[in-house]
Amino acid sequence: MKLAYYPGCTLHGTAREYDASTKAVCKTAGIELTEIEDWNCCGALEAIFDKELSMGLSARNNMLARKTGLDLVIPCSICSHNLSRADKAMRENEGFRTKIETAMGEKYEGIKIKHLLDVIVNDVGIETLSGKFTKKMNGIKAVPYYGCLLVRPSEVSKFDNPDNPQSLDALIKATGAQCLTFTQKTKCCGGNLLMSNQEYAFKLTKKLFDEAKSAGANCIVVACPMCHMLLDGQQAMIEKELDTVIDMPVLYFTQLLGLAMGIGKNELELDKNMVSTSALLESVGREEESLEAEAEVAQ
Repeated sequence: MKLAYYPGCTLHGTAREYDASTKAVCKTAGIELTEIEDWNCCGALEAIFDKELSMGLSARNNMLARKTGLDLVIPCSICSHNLSRADKAMRENEGFRTKIETAMGEKYEGIKIKHLLDVIVNDVGIETLSGKFTKKMNGIKAVPYYGCLLVRPSEVSKFDNPDNPQSLDALIKATGAQCLTFTQKTKCCGGNLLMSNQEYAFKLTKKLFDEAKSAGANCIVVACPMCHMLLDGQQAMIEKELDTVIDMPVLYFTQLLGLAMGIGKNELELDKNMVSTSALLESVGREEESLEAEAEVAQ
């Protein structure tokens, strides 16, 4: 399977571990990624000041991706959301399409856009993917966190139920990890409020951690770099500001899949996660040793 690849700004910056684990997992899963040339920001920040400019930036990326002749895969939920909305606008809004086509000097022919989670679950398939697993993730007790944009709005994100998605749940279970019930799986983490209202953003994030801990989780699995930045990158600050102790690793779903595939922690760049994953990996190792000992006794 060959796909055009749009990493977006964060995967080349603060979320390099997501980029690295995405490439490692896709290679093992038989997906060949071709990063589109000369891509630009999806317009997430520009949307604050000029929505049309923001949409235009995403539309430009779509037109560049179209030149590859491949469908487009995007790991970032915000980027996937923005490029999908731009594609919809280019198809349905003649005035907007004319502006962008004039600026780019070419006609827009459309492109199929999918989030990486959609590709892994529905195109590769969980059964096929499971055949690539060499290790059971026993010992991991995870809650799946989709965030508010990954499966919304349903008009541009059609691969899962927007209110009760199950794709990430199914992947976690397939690795052998325990997937716990998490009622806040699609609630906002507060990432979009971090710059304007940090105190409220932190309170929203703490609600997620509170339920995850109550459920008995020892990690949270995410598919969005903005969510990861707040849950992982800001966790120490949240502990300080709200006078609490969280100490919970936050894994990209690609890091979890990579571990199940036997890909090394260095290649998955688990050392780049702000909250240490060492204790979590040790629990997987202990559980694996325990299962091997039980098997020997049974023989």
